[in-house]
Amino acid sequence: MRELSMFMLILGLLILIVLMIIYPPFFYLLLFIFLIWVFFALFVKKYDEYERAVIFRLGRFNRIAGPGWSIVIPFFEMEFGRLDVRTKMMNLNVPQAFTKDDLRLSVQGYIYYRIVDPTKAVLKVEDYRSAISNLVQSETRNVIGSLYMREVFANLDKLNDMLADRIRLTSWKWGIDVSSVQIRGVSPPEEIAVAMQQKFISAQMLQAQRFRAEARKVVIEAIGEAASKLDDRAIMYLYIKALEEISKGASTKIIFPLQFFDVLRGMEKDIGKALAGLNVGALVNAIKDKILESSK
Repeated sequence: MRELSMFMLILGLLILIVLMIIYPPFFYLLLFIFLIWVFFALFVKKYDEYERAVIFRLGRFNRIAGPGWSIVIPFFEMEFGRLDVRTKMMNLNVPQAFTKDDLRLSVQGYIYYRIVDPTKAVLKVEDYRSAISNLVQSETRNVIGSLYMREVFANLDKLNDMLADRIRLTSWKWGIDVSSVQIRGVSPPEEIAVAMQQKFISAQMLQAQRFRAEARKVVIEAIGEAASKLDDRAIMYLYIKALEEISKGASTKIIFPLQFFDVLRGMEKDIGKALAGLNVGALVNAIKDKILESSK
């Protein structure tokens, strides 16, 4: 930029010399315009609203320029770059961070920061971008190392605040404010992730077994309570209903308990008819009808 300005200055001087020889009346007017142009080109700098510049005079810090127009004297003053004071985002990527229980995690996220003191950002640190990046990775490892893995996953929101506070303690010395830290993801190694998934599945299966055991317990208690209220005739009726279902199958062998003989007294005639035709279903129906008659 400085070389271009010098070239334009020399070119302008040559044009003035030519015009002075060809058309002298306009020489002074053109000379005045040329001097104004030289002043703005070499002495005046324009800075946008979000820009700041650190000005050195004879090698020493002098002032902060911007926003707007500012006069910088060539050769005596030097502009040390232009700093953007808007909030910027930086990727957070820590491939290895060991927890307090010696488990390796990888951390991904974002850092939002901005320059609040351009003087410190230039004078206190050589490259503030690299310094912030290294500081963020170092503090992330320190915070993760002070927690157990279960605490890391259970307190991600608090982890963001802890990181922001610790980073801000150092970044303020460099004139940089870290406004926010956003942890996007914390990932364990693949083998640990598989083990955690298997542990979760085992816990779910154990819980399901407990639910099934509780359900069986409730059913057994209900059956026991109902059975205690049944009399002999009701029990026999239920047994006959079961025999009815059995008789519909291919098997024809039925075993009767000894208690049936008390019920079957006086049923010889009906049973004889059923046995004459070897009809097991008719036999069961006859016994059922006899029980129903006796229960009336």
